[in-house]
Amino acid sequence: MNNRKPVEPETTRRARIIEVIETVSIRGNGVDTVLREVTQYWSKEGVLLAESDPIKEEME
Repeated sequence: MNNRKPVEPETTRRARIIEVIETVSIRGNGVDTVLREVTQYWSKEGVLLAESDPIKEEME
């Protein structure tokens, strides 16, 4: 007999729109490292919140 309880799906508790700074930069030199576009999101205080780097995402 299976005594495990069913897993509840995760639901969003809150969503809101906030202001962040988005930067798009070129990373890599095209010789030793792949040339690619990297997107970063920063708080108004200058704290890096998130980064989207295609090379890092491929490795994960």
